[in-house]
Amino acid sequence: MTRFLRRLWVELCRPRGIGRHRFYRVGRSSRAGIAMLLVLTSLFFMMVVVTEIVHGASVRIQLAAHQRDEAMAEALANTGVQTYRLILVASKGIGQQFGAMMSQFGLGGDTLWEMVPFINTGMMRMLLVSGSGLDEEEVEEFEEEGLTDEQRAESREAKASSSKRNFLDFDGDFFAEVTDEDHKVHVGSFQATSFAELLGDYRAMQLYNLMSGEENDQFFYDENIDRWEIIGDLADWTDADDDRVYRGGSELTLYQRLEDPYRPKNAPFDSMQEVRLVNGWHRDDIWERFGDHLTIYGGGKINVNTAGREELLALLRTYVTPNTPQYLDLLLSEINIYKSLANYPNAQSFVRHLESLGATVDSRMQNAITNESSVFRITSTGQVRDAVVTIEAIVDFSGSSLGKITYWRVD
Repeated sequence: MTRFLRRLWVELCRPRGIGRHRFYRVGRSSRAGIAMLLVLTSLFFMMVVVTEIVHGASVRIQLAAHQRDEAMAEALANTGVQTYRLILVASKGIGQQFGAMMSQFGLGGDTLWEMVPFINTGMMRMLLVSGSGLDEEEVEEFEEEGLTDEQRAESREAKASSSKRNFLDFDGDFFAEVTDEDHKVHVGSFQATSFAELLGDYRAMQLYNLMSGEENDQFFYDENIDRWEIIGDLADWTDADDDRVYRGGSELTLYQRLEDPYRPKNAPFDSMQEVRLVNGWHRDDIWERFGDHLTIYGGGKINVNTAGREELLALLRTYVTPNTPQYLDLLLSEINIYKSLANYPNAQSFVRHLESLGATVDSRMQNAITNESSVFRITSTGQVRDAVVTIEAIVDFSGSSLGKITYWRVD
């Protein structure tokens, strides 16, 4: 290309002689080709400048559109959080007003939120468009492919009545779900200053028993990890001194020898992500096994009505004898049968049920369990076109009827 342009320049600038040329109106000595070259060059640079301006404007428009979609997606995610917050407020209100009456029928007064485990506006649109219930094949197709543009437009146009705007008349969708933190094992308030005190802490014992069982025993043996050591490290992270609870030594030394050293906090946890900074709990294999069963929120009592198999097993191993695997499986089966029919109205009823099945129950269990939850985790994801925003919130109702937001994260 450079060689061609050089030859073109020479040809345009070369004198043509003193006579007139039949193709030119001027003499052959004229350098009028320079003007043509300048025009062509100017047009070339103008084309480059215009192209750059158009490209820059297009990029800025795309960025602005994406920022607009992100703002809308965050607003939709916030809508999901606030919707569940409203459901939780209503659930707490019903529980206070009619809890005693509902317990007589085997119903928990604080279970409205359990009846709405998730909110999916995309699924709502699908139901509205289909006009009837969805079969399993349609649900699978929706989960894989989502809604078409035609279905989405139809769902926005449909109205409940001529005087009301359709609830789904907005761009994008959101998916929200709620879980209670009180069904998990609490790891944020160990008060031990020695290993003997750690062994006497019922929450530490619950955590140890959560990590027990034949499969877990083999895992810790293969990885050469002492469960009491990493439990003690949780206590060390939140206590005020620098002495390790398990086998002594300095807490600081444990973290200073890391490739990227840091200091133990010696103060309460602020988030579950912080737990992963503690020695042992930074390991992905340990966190994947037990992380979903742990919490730092709430008062530390486990809600037996919402607790899963692993949390219930931890309770039974801690407070019930005999605690052989076969007998504990029998108790779990009976508990699940009871819960499928009714909720436990209080902690005493759970203990009495175990005793009626022949179990010997430690008196401390009654102070370690509850029948309702006060701290909830709401996870809501808003999506508008390619923009996706997720909000995770912790709402605490232990001291407020409207729920106090103690944690808020936007991703």
